[in-house]
This record gives sequence, C-alpha cells and structure tokens, in this order.
Amino acid sequence: MAGTTDRLSFYREWIEAQGDVVFERLVGLLAERVPTMVPDDVDRALLRASVMSHLPSFRSFGLAARPRMWAMPKPARVLVIAQADSGAPLESLLMAYEICKVEIWKTFLEAVRAKSHEALSEDFRLELLEVAMSWISDYVQDITAQVVEIYSTRTAHLAYREGAQVRETLDNFIAGDIDVAHAEELLGYSIAGYAHVAFVVATDPDLPAGRLDASVSHVASMLGGPFLGMALGARSALVWVTVREGSWTAFGSRLPSRPPEGARVALSSEQFGAVGFRRVREEALSAARLMEANPSASPLCFPDVEAETLALQDHQAARQLVRRQLGALLYKGPAGLELIQTVQVFLETGASPTRTARELHLHPNTVTQRLKKFEKVRGRPTEVGDLPLWLALRLAPLVRLDQAADAS
Repeated sequence: MAGTTDRLSFYREWIEAQGDVVFERLVGLLAERVPTMVPDDVDRALLRASVMSHLPSFRSFGLAARPRMWAMPKPARVLVIAQADSGAPLESLLMAYEICKVEIWKTFLEAVRAKSHEALSEDFRLELLEVAMSWISDYVQDITAQVVEIYSTRTAHLAYREGAQVRETLDNFIAGDIDVAHAEELLGYSIAGYAHVAFVVATDPDLPAGRLDASVSHVASMLGGPFLGMALGARSALVWVTVREGSWTAFGSRLPSRPPEGARVALSSEQFGAVGFRRVREEALSAARLMEANPSASPLCFPDVEAETLALQDHQAARQLVRRQLGALLYKGPAGLELIQTVQVFLETGASPTRTARELHLHPNTVTQRLKKFEKVRGRPTEVGDLPLWLALRLAPLVRLDQAADAS
C-alpha cells in the first residue's frame, strides 16, 4: 500500500468500514457536549440526520477533484434553520462542527497509528495524514461558512418579520404614544443610552425573497451590534442597529463600494438615545428616497447627501432651482451631463483643473475646455462660492430622472 499513488486509499478503506460507527458516536458526543442542540427527541432525530448526511461526502474524498465549494446536505440545512428558529446560539452550531472535525481526525489518527510500519511506511503516514487533514479541514470550513450564512439569513428573517406587533410598537414609539421603557420591553431592543444607525435595504424584484434577508444580515454584521427591523414592503426593510458610540467613521471606511449583489442600501448618520433612534429613521428614509430616484448611487449615506435631502423636500422648488442655474445644459443629453459632472468635481476639489482631471481620469486641458463650454452655455462665469450652483449640480441627476418619470 505504501507504494500506491493514491495516498487516500487507506483513508477511504477506513471510512468505508468504520464511518457509520464513527458518525453514530458523534451524535451521542454532540448531545452530551452541546446540550442546547437536543432539548428533546425531535431535536435529537434532526441532529442524527444532520450528522449522518455528511458521511457520503467524507467517503468521496479523493475520488474526484475537490469542488469549488462543498454543498451542505439538506438535513444539515434543516438543523441549522431549526436551531435558529429555537433561538439557539450560532456558537453552538460552530462548536458542534469543530467537535466533529477533531473527533473524526483523532479516530483516524488512531487507526493510522495502529498499523504496523510494514503496512504503512513513515513517509507514507506523514503524506496520508497531511492530505487527509487537508480534505477534512476544507470540507468543514466550507460547511461552517454556509452554516453562518443560513443561520444569519434565518435570524434576520425572524428579527424583522415578526409582523403587526413590531410595526405597531415602533409606530407608537416614533409618534410618542408610548415611553422608552415600554417600547424596549415590547421590542426586546435597547434604545435609551445607546448610539444607533438605521439603514434601508431594497432588492431587485426578480430576486428571491431570501436575498433581502441576506442583505440585511450583511449590512448589520458590518455595523456589528444587535439590530431590529421591519419590512417596508415585499422587497425592502428598515433596520436599526445599536453601535458603539463614535464608531460611524470606522464603519464608513469599511462600507463597500458596492452593496450585496442585487441590493441597494441607504444609511443614516450615527445618533444617540431615544431622540437619535427617531432621527436615524428619518435620515435613512430620506436617503432611501434619493436612492430610489438614482439607484446607481447606492450605497448612499445621509451625511453625504444631507443638502440634497433637504432640497428635495420641496420637489417643485428643487426643479426650479436646477432649471434656473443650469438651463439648457439639462437638455443636451450625455454631453450636458458630462459638463455638469466635470464642473461639480471642479468645485468640490477646490477649483483645481489638475485635481479634477485626476479624479475624472482626464487631461487637465480637457477639464479647462469643458469649463469654458459650461460657462458659454450657461452664459455666466463659474464662481467657487456660488452655493445655488453647487446645489443645482448635485440635484441635477435627480431632477432629470424626475422629468423622465413625469413624462412617462
């Protein structure tokens, strides 16, 4: 056997002969060491089905190339969902998989050591153990990653889809009809004495409903604290997250340039206490309205668009401001938008053609030419301190979209 090119042949002989016994023993071991997983006979049956469902994968090691990602067996998924529904901690599931990995490895190691040196040479033993451990570790790593995703998605689903009572409680608290202590008791969420960030997540209508749950979990996990939310519709949710005070700057630096695939995210600033809890709701909803008008702007943070949200509280006045400041530039199609974008960056980079060129990946001469065209069409010079112009430049894409919507 030591001369064979298949270093896992001994492992497969062992798992074929001993696998059922080893995995049955794991069921009893987990019931003993992680009692939260098996409060009754029904849960023990789920646990056994989950553990035994992994055995075929362990028996397949080395028979074909490793998959890009091992698929979690259906009984194992059922157990994760049941554990999430029961309120069992995620740590218990992860501990269970770690226990299984260690016990399988220890049992296999004992089998290797029991073989004589004539049957297995020292070099072959080392190669066999290295390769077997690699397969086992890769498998458990892939499966536990899926455990985290399934559990998080399920708990997010439970957290913000509890129905009418949560919505009614939130509405009553926002309106001031119930006090903080009563709201905290009903919601199971701490409001007073904590800093909060709120965000709105919306997903594309052609995506499965689970994508909304996964997106909520993704953003909430980046913020890192307990969260509470409610559905705004079939494809959107409003979520509050408790954060460590002063952590917003650190979070903003981690915010991905793109949100989860198929999802759009609008976030508030960080605010403190009961007043802050109410305020971040308004900020997130205001930012979400901007995001709805311009989906490509996602992820969108309220502190970055506060001026736009204030201006768009009166849409008619905002449109008049943009038309008054930009006039014919609004109707020149892509060429007009190109000039508007260039001048906006120019004003926001201290009126520096060089910085503007660097930001837009242009030659400085191109920036200068566009500035001249902008001023020619507009009929007046561009001044750095012109606040109405700066605001009109930022509102222009939204107003143009409004016009398109009105026309349709």
